[in-house]
Amino acid sequence: MSNLPAQQQQQSPVKQVGAVLERMKPQLQMALPKHLTPDRMIRVALAAINKTPKLLECNRDSLYAAIMTSAQLGLEPDGVLGQAYLIPFGKDVQFIPGYKGLIALARNSGDVSSIQAQAVRAGDHFDYGFGLNERLDHVPSDDPDRENKPITHFWAMAKFKDGGHHWDVMTVAQVEAIRDGSQGYKSAKRFAKNGKINSPWVDHFEEMGKKTVIRRIAKYLPMDVQKAAYISDSYDTGKHTTLDMSGELVINDPDVVDGESEEVKKVENKSNQLDDFANTEQAHDDKTIEIADHTGEVTAVADLKAAKARILTFLADAPVEKAKEQIIKNNLDLINQLPKKDADEIAKAATTQEEGQAAQ
Repeated sequence: MSNLPAQQQQQSPVKQVGAVLERMKPQLQMALPKHLTPDRMIRVALAAINKTPKLLECNRDSLYAAIMTSAQLGLEPDGVLGQAYLIPFGKDVQFIPGYKGLIALARNSGDVSSIQAQAVRAGDHFDYGFGLNERLDHVPSDDPDRENKPITHFWAMAKFKDGGHHWDVMTVAQVEAIRDGSQGYKSAKRFAKNGKINSPWVDHFEEMGKKTVIRRIAKYLPMDVQKAAYISDSYDTGKHTTLDMSGELVINDPDVVDGESEEVKKVENKSNQLDDFANTEQAHDDKTIEIADHTGEVTAVADLKAAKARILTFLADAPVEKAKEQIIKNNLDLINQLPKKDADEIAKAATTQEEGQAAQ
């Protein structure tokens, strides 16, 4: 009996994942560049999981695939240095390269001598032109209050070791249009609390703008940068994308019916090697959808339509405002998978009830 707590601790989800990653060391070693070791990648991945426990609720194969994608690109998904992130994406884990990760990939390729992205602010000298006499001239203002001036443009340039270069410019309106089309930003706006939008587009707009303009020039950069940029683009459009064991992109588009497009493949069908390492993991049931109330108690339903109805019921029965907030938080990844009309209905239901209680 005294050994039971220790046995339970050994079977904790984090320890299970850590054990699988340990057995993946030979594959990680083959995938990683020289500046990263398997031990380092495993430590970083487990730290990211401890920081975002919701990753453990996702499909485990997708978690291992996301970590392997990070290893293949040589980026640390710690979410701190800004190179890359592991993000819960519905039932899957999505690897997302950051602005600094795209820069690092370009510099580590051996083909790029320098790469940079900058924000242009009101008061800066900025002149550019395309064509036979192309020009790009940016001189930041000496105004001590420059950082508080509005951003007008973003630009990015890459210089190649063969003497060539490529650059592009985006207006702030073009960057905002891409922001407004992002699934993550739409979700953050939909569930904004007291007008506060919880999104990197709000808290780190300049960094997100730089990343956007680097993605614009990515098609002229080395292949690893192109792949990383595509993964980031696909996340913004609601697709789950990763790299398979051979380094090829694997795209799972939830809006495309199986068999409609040969380009669309599911991660589960391309991860047989990862399955070998995960054969001791408990299988996740993909036939039902789990909904959590404000206490965290889980109820299984058959489909998204039933999930929406159950969430609305939970909101109606919630005893206090904080309970409603917890319901939204517990089911946010699922809500993001719903059609916009249904997600808006849930957001409206939560807001309407809060306003009604305030009036009382």
